[in-house]
Amino acid sequence: MIDLLKKELELKLGQKIENRGDAELLAHAIQETIDQQISYNTIRRFFGVSTNVKPNNNTLNILARFIGFKNYIHFTQTHSFREKKNIAEIIYKAIYNQDNEEIISLIKRIKKTPEDFVSFIILLVRELIYNKKYHILNNIFNLKEMEFNSFSYSEVLLIGNSTGLLLRKNPMDNYILLKNRNFLQCVYSSFVDYSNINGFYGEWAKFVVRNKVNKEIIIFSDAILQLRKFLNQKKIQNDYEELAYSNKLHPILCSRLLSLSFLNSPGQKTDETLSKYIKSHSKKKQIYVDYFYELFITAIYSKNIHLMKSLINIMNVSRISTFTYQKDHLNMYYFMCLFYYQSIKNKAEIKKYLKLTNINFFKSCYEDFTNLLFQVFWYHRVKNKTTKESHRNKYLELAEKLNYPYFDEKFLLEYISTKK
Repeated sequence: MIDLLKKELELKLGQKIENRGDAELLAHAIQETIDQQISYNTIRRFFGVSTNVKPNNNTLNILARFIGFKNYIHFTQTHSFREKKNIAEIIYKAIYNQDNEEIISLIKRIKKTPEDFVSFIILLVRELIYNKKYHILNNIFNLKEMEFNSFSYSEVLLIGNSTGLLLRKNPMDNYILLKNRNFLQCVYSSFVDYSNINGFYGEWAKFVVRNKVNKEIIIFSDAILQLRKFLNQKKIQNDYEELAYSNKLHPILCSRLLSLSFLNSPGQKTDETLSKYIKSHSKKKQIYVDYFYELFITAIYSKNIHLMKSLINIMNVSRISTFTYQKDHLNMYYFMCLFYYQSIKNKAEIKKYLKLTNINFFKSCYEDFTNLLFQVFWYHRVKNKTTKESHRNKYLELAEKLNYPYFDEKFLLEYISTKK
């Protein structure tokens, strides 16, 4: 069971524990997730990175709690008496019978096996969406077992992306889920569909604002609608600018609100604004990269060279804390660096960040948006006329698909030259 526990820990962290740095990362993740301290040396010994010592019960209990169990005994018992039946078969039968009580009972039973629960929920939710059983879905998302705080951030992203991609192709004809707080937190606000802000996702945002389900969700939705105005070349307003400095909102929402500030007032004193922002959100002289996520992409599409430069300086000199799940956040930062160094024609840095940036690593909901911007980068990067024309055509194809007036041909042709 010890080896199985090691495997589950590495799976949760998203990487193997092979050296001191890996052990420190796991120790930090445990502290942030369950608010319990464990020495990185203890973790090194547990994984055999240094002298292999038999772990005590306290160590085993902390490690088991980190992956979602009550203690180590609960972990061993769960695996010993694991559900043997084919979960998919059970789901199909329950949905076929439209047995709401059986489905709810299944969820509560499977929740006791955390490593299966997310996959089970994704399969169940997808089947119910295909069958348009929105009332059953609403009952499911109302359960305590589906509360946002019962999942890790990585699990929320998995549920949100899987459900969001399906709803992109199978739009809801009943908005009952948009009044459900757990659905709004686990799907709506985690799968921000940048491809459909002028489509179904923008309509969702309007509906949520009208129905006032939750204050933070309303603020988030209004920010989405302001972004839609910007992309449609309409005047935006930022009624929540001061909330960007609040410690009560999610870090990414804070970055979204501050981004609106830069879209609304691009000529503001960038360094002063960012300095105030960092001071508001720094803890023990460090700040999480989440607080800059939306600023990275905003700096790119708004062509704000000053913001790019300031963000690069911050990332170089500040203590930026990241977890494995935030690799896509760092990827967005690397992406922004490409545009900055292309604008100042620093070939060495461009080469460096081309190696670091992975265009396939962006969230699915950003895919078309970032791909369009990537065509802009390559259009100004390449010299060959045929290749340049290919990037131009791909850009125009994506711009038509996204249907945002802001991304016209002039945006592509003048991207570099219009920066100041």
